Amino acid sequence: MLVYYILSGGHHPFGEDVDCEYKILQGRYSLEHLDDDVAKDLVEWMINENPEERPTVKQTLAHPFFWTDERRVRYLKILGNEKEAENNRNADMELLDAIAKYTEGKSFSEWKTKLPSELVQKLDGKKKPYPENTLGLLRFIRNLHEHYPDDAESINLMDSFPDLFGSVFKFAKERGWNSRASLKKFFSSVPYI
Repeated sequence: MLVYYILSGGHHPFGEDVDCEYKILQGRYSLEHLDDDVAKDLVEWMINENPEERPTVKQTLAHPFFWTDERRVRYLKILGNEKEAENNRNADMELLDAIAKYTEGKSFSEWKTKLPSELVQKLDGKKKPYPENTLGLLRFIRNLHEHYPDDAESINLMDSFPDLFGSVFKFAKERGWNSRASLKKFFSSVPYI
């Protein structure tokens, strides 16, 4: 509740009125004062109704909310290497529909128009063009960093697409991708230890 209070500028997740204690007992909360999906994920975990399911301090510090931009980009690169992103040109419609709900109205929709055109052409020219969906972007990020590290250095993905990490993290968590061996390590260690 203290973390939410700080991040929300003085609000309480269970409300301000006389029903606050009742809402706490019922586990009814609102995180409406937070826009950051990653911050919401952390707060929800920390205020879980079941104390046994709340994170330890170590788990809290390892949460993606505390990750550096560099670590977040590494996570996106690994997601871009997952079979679903690798198969981005032939992705199944159910997957595309599921991920689309995390894309609508976000900074990374129509992502090709927001990156340097010469860079997009360079990577699109190697094979068939990347589809302009989130899976295509994840594969593009992976290939950009893997094959064109100098070009990758010139782009700050977190500034270009401020809501990309949170949207993709939320989607990957919902789909169970964060439990895969390739990604699990990111969630078990504190970034600066």
